[in-house]
Amino acid sequence: MQGRINERTRQNYLDAMGIQIWFPRQILPNALPPREFDFPEEELEPAPPSALADTLEPTQHPETAMGVSTAKDLLGITSNVETKQEPEPVAPVKQKVVTEVQPIEVSKFRLVTMPANEHCLVVAEMPHSGLNQFSRFHQRLLNDILRAIKMPAENDTLPFSEFVWPLGNIGLMEHLSQDDSAAADAVCAYLSNQFGLARRKVVLLFGQAAARFVIDPSRPFSDLKGIQKGLHSDQHFVVTHGLNELMKLPTLKSEAWQDISPIIKELNPS
Repeated sequence: MQGRINERTRQNYLDAMGIQIWFPRQILPNALPPREFDFPEEELEPAPPSALADTLEPTQHPETAMGVSTAKDLLGITSNVETKQEPEPVAPVKQKVVTEVQPIEVSKFRLVTMPANEHCLVVAEMPHSGLNQFSRFHQRLLNDILRAIKMPAENDTLPFSEFVWPLGNIGLMEHLSQDDSAAADAVCAYLSNQFGLARRKVVLLFGQAAARFVIDPSRPFSDLKGIQKGLHSDQHFVVTHGLNELMKLPTLKSEAWQDISPIIKELNPS
């Protein structure tokens, strides 16, 4: 047939011949069956007369002259010919169950460290936020405790240094672990390098963070209270409540003295 036919007529002829127009390159898992595309209606353009039409009477149509009523009959296609190929069913793909990873909770604490004298080191926990929290009242209470255990401070006003955890996302710090184990390693390295932790005979630890991150972060504070063995046989850790707690709750002072007083016999066995 010469000339241009509209898209709808072309689709009808191809469908009658059982020709599938669209073929997927691959079948996607769990894809829906393809839908038939509805082409927009186009106006029919008069086709030029063909050679077959010239041989017929003006009142005869090519199809009726040949005794054919449909395009399928014209092309000799029976009704048993499949006109549409259905895609093969694809087994559903099992989806991976992704478990949400819970973020590790990072401990936050501030430690104030003071070398009381040649043999004694003091590590006291302070609130994590705030500045200049170690006041003269804390200093006075600490001096009374040191005199009571017969290890007085060299000066009435002790210089102190602060250690704050976590260290913050500065430089390479953001790539380092800041869990409790890493915090304990950092605290011990800080005390060893800055204050000679190993050479001190007595290390007074005031507060939960001071006790856990100097001795063992996996043990509860209740198990650490009192006297604990230090890094070697001649060293002792003395653990009790924080200085802030003792000032706010004076009733804890008697309990703190029970934790601290046994060190007097350890230092003076005779």
